[in-house]
Amino acid sequence: MKHLFREHFLKKEFVYILFSITICIYFTGNTIAQENEGSSSILENINYGVKFGTTITQFTNQQPHTTIKQGITAGLLAGYNLNDYLSLQLELNYLQEGGRLLSIEHSWDLNRSSWYLIKTDNQNITLHNLDIPIMLKYSYSLGTSKIFIVLGPALGINFNSSIKHETTVLSDAGNTSTYTETENITNSVERYNVGISAGLGFEIPVLINNYILIDARYRYGLMPVYNGYSYRGIPQITDNLQNNTMYFTIGFGF
Repeated sequence: MKHLFREHFLKKEFVYILFSITICIYFTGNTIAQENEGSSSILENINYGVKFGTTITQFTNQQPHTTIKQGITAGLLAGYNLNDYLSLQLELNYLQEGGRLLSIEHSWDLNRSSWYLIKTDNQNITLHNLDIPIMLKYSYSLGTSKIFIVLGPALGINFNSSIKHETTVLSDAGNTSTYTETENITNSVERYNVGISAGLGFEIPVLINNYILIDARYRYGLMPVYNGYSYRGIPQITDNLQNNTMYFTIGFGF
């Protein structure tokens, strides 16, 4: 029940944010359109772009022993200029997110007989997500180039998740062994998640009406993405982990 409440509440919250931004943009755009009626067409105010780069992501510290992992990102963007400074930007990005976790299990914690005394498990978790941010963008000219900031909500959709385990076991006979395996955990990961994205970037003009796009972005997760994790392997110590991501991209706009 708590899980359902959180899920529906956050979805409604996300819809409310989008609705509020849409209303603000509508009235802003309507006012600007009235002031500049006839000065430019709609098509002249639309811009597009493609970008790719790298992600640095980590689970939040609801449980200890979390570290960062690096991944890749690629995406498309479309923007609409409201005036010389403000624009609305919609993106469709692939984000490779996740993190690294370390679990340490002791046989005496499990309340059952076990062939090992201690098991340590280094987990490299990869979340393959489609991220859809809608943001307000403020740009300021620096000569022929521009510096900009972006801010807005983002909807994430997970379509595949996996763990690569590297496990070391100390047996009750005093022997140690290490093995690796890959596990699909898509069913343990929330399909939808909501976050807030903010970033800083530059547009450097090239050719005619085109530009190189350099962007640094941070995505803060507002809801858990990985449920029921325990670094001790026992139900008395479990948490639902959130995920935060920083990513850097370079692209081309036109």
